[in-house]
Amino acid sequence: MLSAQRLMLIREMIERDAFVSVKEIMERFDVSRSSAMRDLIELENQGVVIRERGGAVLKERAATVSSANEVAIRAKENVNEAQKRLLCARAARTIHEGDCIYVDGGTTTLFLAEWIATMHVTVITPNTYFLQKLPVTFPGTIYLLGGEFGLNRDMSYGPLTIEMLKQFNFDLAFLTTNGIDLERGEASVFDFEVGQVKKEVLKRCRHSRLLVDASKIGKRALCSWARLDAFQDIYMNACPEDERLENIVICD
Repeated sequence: MLSAQRLMLIREMIERDAFVSVKEIMERFDVSRSSAMRDLIELENQGVVIRERGGAVLKERAATVSSANEVAIRAKENVNEAQKRLLCARAARTIHEGDCIYVDGGTTTLFLAEWIATMHVTVITPNTYFLQKLPVTFPGTIYLLGGEFGLNRDMSYGPLTIEMLKQFNFDLAFLTTNGIDLERGEASVFDFEVGQVKKEVLKRCRHSRLLVDASKIGKRALCSWARLDAFQDIYMNACPEDERLENIVICD
């Protein structure tokens, strides 16, 4: 395969997943590590990617995310849908009848709805869009958290939300984040108030699950809200092999 053709295909991979590892390039195109690195250097020179340890991220993902460049949740629902569905399918295996679960805001957790649709579980969530995904026949119990409401986010947050959270104890918490920094070992979100809600949830749950697709790797948001080692499990669809933490579960 010509180098120019390979570069085009690698670019398509990164634009689709927002991250590609050196190993993935080596395996897909049957090239050496040095060739894969040269391809990423060329794409970086073209302004397409930012190289990071173990691979590269889409350049537009490298900017710090804040509420100023936040995208409405409904506009992101179908972005990386297959990956999000895969993460939820794997994480849902840990849910049992009778569990009390927290379902976080964001789009990734939306795909948990189909897995708990017939289960007798108690759901606590600030995510109104998630509730729209549950069928009217859902047999479980739902507690919707109140507080300040963000129309773009379809979720509640702020001091009132945190006060309500303090009344609950969760068996499982399914959390999301806007970015993860594997080198620093941190998860970050675009807004401090949203981050405070997530911090409180971590205090209230027996088992925490972070659901994050590979497009979030290397993406830094304004507020760091948790260490990655604070989660029992981090479900990902891909991650550089040399940067995987012990609690990362690869869903494939």
